[in-house]
Amino acid sequence: MQVIASWNGSNADALRQSLRMTNESFAEHLGVAVRTVAYWRKRPEIIPKPAIQETLDAALEHAPDRVKAQFSLLAGEAEHGKPAGHMESFEIPGGSLLGISPGADPEFGDSDYLQSVRSHIREIVALDNRFGGADLVRLSARFFHALHDQLGAGTYDPKLERDLQSTAGELAEVVGWLAYDAEAHDLARRMNQESLFFARLAGDKAMELLTLQNSSMHAASQGRPREALQIAHSVLEGDYRLSPRLKALFLTRKARALAQGGDESALRLFPEIRNLFLDGVSDRDPAWAWWIDERELAWHEAMVQRDLGLANRAITHFERSVIATPATEIRSQYLHRAYLLQAQVDNSTWDAAGQTIAQLLPLSAEVASTRTVVLQRNILRQLATHDNVPSFLQEQAAMLSAALDEAPV
Repeated sequence: MQVIASWNGSNADALRQSLRMTNESFAEHLGVAVRTVAYWRKRPEIIPKPAIQETLDAALEHAPDRVKAQFSLLAGEAEHGKPAGHMESFEIPGGSLLGISPGADPEFGDSDYLQSVRSHIREIVALDNRFGGADLVRLSARFFHALHDQLGAGTYDPKLERDLQSTAGELAEVVGWLAYDAEAHDLARRMNQESLFFARLAGDKAMELLTLQNSSMHAASQGRPREALQIAHSVLEGDYRLSPRLKALFLTRKARALAQGGDESALRLFPEIRNLFLDGVSDRDPAWAWWIDERELAWHEAMVQRDLGLANRAITHFERSVIATPATEIRSQYLHRAYLLQAQVDNSTWDAAGQTIAQLLPLSAEVASTRTVVLQRNILRQLATHDNVPSFLQEQAAMLSAALDEAPV
């Protein structure tokens, strides 16, 4: 049974990873040279010879069911124009999705299953930071539903129930974030609700707070500032024991919601927000609080100013957010530079806008972030209706438009 229409270097290497083989062992298994297998990873677009394609078909046909199920998902992404190479070494852990229940195999018990899920959540987050959410969201949603079904069936050690519920809440939160980045907003809202449900069942306050701030962010992004403000108030005025950094985060959510409603009091919150942030880390900070940093504060302050019509002041803060973004976080580099481009176009700083487009071009081929593509499309439409755009920038805008046509979304 051939899972895909034709093999290329990308999905051939994905099969090797699914089988957990080295280049050497995979080459021996297929009866090809080691350099051929290594070449597939370097040149994902390469098409193997027909005889090798038949060998790959046979290797997949005789692979374990676990590998067939996993690889069919990866290959399905590739068939729809999303290279399996974007998934790197991502694998679905054993579970009901693959026909394996925790505890059904004496070598794969409930504790192993739990640790496997947690490990894969960390891997999803790392892949999102590198490649964006569009390639990951469908696979990760299926991952969550497998765990959800496992909890519903109750076939696990009761002593691990709270841990499994907490992990389900964490996974739902991650899927919600990926869905937000992929512009799948109904799914993002549902996953935030699932995350809150499981976090509260488990009594996991840290995950509950992360999901509430995500929900506030999502509501604001969808033009519901009143809802976003109510969520922020429910935390700030509730019985949560907020560390200085968490209080700064929810005050930021409050400021964003106020600004969207045209309330200039939002600007007066930032001195307090920055002072709380400068208090530094605390023992009460949850593990996820690492991303509340200078980049995030600068970006949110810029967005508040932009929402209030202060585009000339916002541009400095967007520049700060780009400078503060680590070079290793490619998706964030892509997103923050796109927002900087928006501010530069708003302010008609054409030379700077040209430089930012030049930086966005290579990222557009690498990162699958639908949200960032939508933002850039809106900017390009804005440029198309502007009377004073110089010819060099029109040419660069055309290049960016062509690159977005090929973007992995």
